[in-house]
Amino acid sequence: MRNLFALPLALLLLSQESAAQQRQSTCVWSEDFEQGIPAGWSTNQVERQGPDGEGLGEFVPAFRAGTASEANAGGFFPVPDAPIGNRFAMANDDAPPCNCDLDSAVLATPSIDLSGVLSIALDLRVFHTRALGGGEARIEFSANGGDWQLFETIPSGAGWQQLTYDMSLIGGISDLRLRFNWSDSANWASGFALDDLCIRERLVHDLAIRGARLGDAMASPFATGDNGLGYRLLPLAQTRPIALSVDLQNLGIARLYDVAVSVIATQNGVDHGPYAAIPLDSINSGERATVVVQTDWAPDALGTVTYTATASSLTGEDDAADNSANTVLTMTGPGWDDGYGTMALDAGSAQGNIGSDLGFIAANRFELSAPGTAFGLSAVLGTDSQQGELIRAIIMDANFAFIDTSERRAITAEDIELAWGSGAIRLPFANTPSLTAGDYFVGLQRLSGSGRVSVATSGDCPEGAAAFMEGITFDITWSTAAPMVRLHLDELGVGIPAIAARSPSALSVFPQPLSAEGFWSLSGPVAGAVQLRLLDMSGRLVKAWSAWARPGVQALSLGALPDGAYVLEAEWNGGAARTRVIVAR
Repeated sequence: MRNLFALPLALLLLSQESAAQQRQSTCVWSEDFEQGIPAGWSTNQVERQGPDGEGLGEFVPAFRAGTASEANAGGFFPVPDAPIGNRFAMANDDAPPCNCDLDSAVLATPSIDLSGVLSIALDLRVFHTRALGGGEARIEFSANGGDWQLFETIPSGAGWQQLTYDMSLIGGISDLRLRFNWSDSANWASGFALDDLCIRERLVHDLAIRGARLGDAMASPFATGDNGLGYRLLPLAQTRPIALSVDLQNLGIARLYDVAVSVIATQNGVDHGPYAAIPLDSINSGERATVVVQTDWAPDALGTVTYTATASSLTGEDDAADNSANTVLTMTGPGWDDGYGTMALDAGSAQGNIGSDLGFIAANRFELSAPGTAFGLSAVLGTDSQQGELIRAIIMDANFAFIDTSERRAITAEDIELAWGSGAIRLPFANTPSLTAGDYFVGLQRLSGSGRVSVATSGDCPEGAAAFMEGITFDITWSTAAPMVRLHLDELGVGIPAIAARSPSALSVFPQPLSAEGFWSLSGPVAGAVQLRLLDMSGRLVKAWSAWARPGVQALSLGALPDGAYVLEAEWNGGAARTRVIVAR
């Protein structure tokens, strides 16, 4: 059975707040897999295989619940970690505990009673790229607990897709069951992921904002000078009026007329706007549309700017809980406190990686609206990078003509450890080139070697914003996952001064990684007062305090530090010690 109306299916970046509001206000049945695969759900068992494909006689569930890092444990299923730490249902033929032939992986709901609920829709999120030859995914339904019929074939697409299907033709069933069926199509494919299921009553008038993001979604990233990309971090010297792209959907039954979107920008408690787009004449039931709102105010101070979008319809609204969404831009400046003038396109926390054991450049496009000086880049390595491999920073113009590089750097064990907490290494450019207004590609270059090197990716970007250039001829693949490579337009602090450990004492911090609270201890001949200092990876002092040496462990409170890598130093009369601290929430 097909759905009553066909929906144009696109990648929608759904804000966590608006998604939660929608589930709370409208779902008659829902599941988010945060507590694992619930009791009453069923999945088939599949046989694990040895390295040559031989059956091992051990059977494991085809579907399991887990996080993005668990999904990509084998390196071939880069599910974006959005929201961070989120759990979802997944079928993955490569990652533990499966090393399986997933010709058919099925996950079925328990009985759902929809008696008296007739006009309904199904909302869900899927990650279904069909990478490496993976097969199709289907939604099936049963009205009697046994006979399964096709409801819909799930489209493939980049990143997490937010999908909605009209289920009105199967509404009112007292014993409805849904089944999700994915096949690896006899290939060593990545997998299929499913999350945030919601069956809800369809209201008559129900306009929703399904996502809001910085930048002009209608501008081509290949067109230089358009300033269409949406940055997470932007130097104040590059301030400009910001466009906001707002994704709308008519979730209701009736057609909506005169659909308007407005945006307010808030910085330091002061509102600017509202700014409005030209209203849409109408949106059909189930239809999606993207509206671009161009503001005419440029942020004028360091710190965060919150852009809040609100949608309305002249037709009316039966559920206004999902009619607004917001996104944040951070204006950066000189020094550690203000980010060394960082310009960043990525989402801020590692979700996957892109790399090779060949030479490559993983680069982002940066649009300068005013002249500036390129002091260097910071980049987050992939955790599968090999120690000792050579890398460097590189900056090129919009036509990939060379401008400057950093010195070569051999990847260290500390660099890889830093990457586990999405911590960035910093590479200053050799000649700190002066740049005119225009577009530039800034990348991490992996030089010749034999081991794998990768760059972490975070968030999605339009084709044309991120380039992966590989091999001797630097063949270009346009990536839609943003490499975690950032440009710095102010002087870049690099490195931590070395200290000598002047005693056999050892400093320990656990558990690792830390969230906010943990413990530290010193072993060996330590007595009296101990001075402790917490440094960031540039060597800047973050926190200092004193304690008395005593046997056992002592509490360590880090407060609301940003995720990343830090160094804890302890110094006392006659000794000193140091250890690394990884913060990840």
